[in-house]
Amino acid sequence: MTPTQPGTIGGLSPGAFASLFQAINGLRNRRALVAMLGCMVIGVLVAGLFSLMAARMGFFIAFLGGLFLFVAAATGINAAGVLLMDQARGVPSRPLTDAVVYGLMCIPKFIVLGLALLLVAIAVFVVLAIVYVVCKIPVLGPILFVVVFPLSVVIAGLTLCGLFLCMFLALPAIWEGDTITRAIAQTLAIARSRLVEAILLLAVVGLLAGVVGFIVFSVLFTGLMPAIGLSASVLGGDGLYSMMGMMRHGSTDFGGMNGGGSGDGAAGYAIAAGIGAGLLWALAGSLVSLVYLLGLNLVYLRVTEGLDVGATEAAMKARFDDAKRQAADLGQKARDAAERAREQARQSTAAAQAGAAAAAAASMAAAPTEPPPAPPPPIGSGGRELPPGSTTPAVAKTLTCPQCLSSVGQDDLFCGVCGYRLK
Repeated sequence: MTPTQPGTIGGLSPGAFASLFQAINGLRNRRALVAMLGCMVIGVLVAGLFSLMAARMGFFIAFLGGLFLFVAAATGINAAGVLLMDQARGVPSRPLTDAVVYGLMCIPKFIVLGLALLLVAIAVFVVLAIVYVVCKIPVLGPILFVVVFPLSVVIAGLTLCGLFLCMFLALPAIWEGDTITRAIAQTLAIARSRLVEAILLLAVVGLLAGVVGFIVFSVLFTGLMPAIGLSASVLGGDGLYSMMGMMRHGSTDFGGMNGGGSGDGAAGYAIAAGIGAGLLWALAGSLVSLVYLLGLNLVYLRVTEGLDVGATEAAMKARFDDAKRQAADLGQKARDAAERAREQARQSTAAAQAGAAAAAAASMAAAPTEPPPAPPPPIGSGGRELPPGSTTPAVAKTLTCPQCLSSVGQDDLFCGVCGYRLK
């Protein structure tokens, strides 16, 4: 039944909830189980090897091990999600190799999607922080805070819940082959028209996966103690005590835990038990994950059935184009303003230089000119200055005293300076 047909409650039909029980069939998808569990095991083994190398080679090796574990786990989850999407759509399942490769290629999309949703959350909280700053106004601030605080709680809650919902519902969209833009557009369309239905169906899927997990882990815990007791009685207590000591102390020095000549054998049993238990818990976690992932795909297919995503995608692309255009306009305006500032700076520098040159020329033109130095007064005979207007004879201009080289007249008998007899 469609949400508008009679017999539905709040846009939900009884068949909507009943269809989610098909998620249990995810336990039967062997390819998805092999993809997820295989990637997990390989990631854990390689990460453990890198951790052992990091003790001698440094932190960078440990970082590489953690990065490889993240890539392996993400690849396994995506590969299982792709195979379970084929099962939910009722199409033939693709080969395991193709699913693993496709799961690896989905990782960049999820990283971009996560960054986009993180930016949205940061933008919302920045706006809330600005509103809180406004509330610091004296007298008026506490009055505004009475309204702002509950609104901020509601806005923050809706933002985080909406972003988590978008993230979960965008995963099947990417597994189905949609682009990031279309995946976001679908989640926005779901949030606008089918939000309550999506939340309730996801809650039912989570409850169903929790029940399956409770059953699986109950079986494991029920068989854990008998298996430990039986192995201790058959193999001896050393292996049991070493394993318990390893679990209690977190140590890798298995041989020195229980002493005795059987320390090496106890360490081997303890290591084998640890590896086997790790694989067992990984298998249990993978089984629960298969149920949840198939249920998630079923919810996605149901809430997107008949959903008009084209209008939302077109509106979102139009907003993106407007944002790009506005950013380009702002960038061009900034470049134009910088160019105008540089041009004004050049004009101001040229004007300042011209003004300085004009001021220097004006100061030089206004400065009084000094008269040329006056010639020394004429010297008469005996070294005496002649009165103004008188001149010495032209003949006396070149005569000098042989002894002191002072100027003398032609008619002088003695030098007026040293008294030397001239004639």
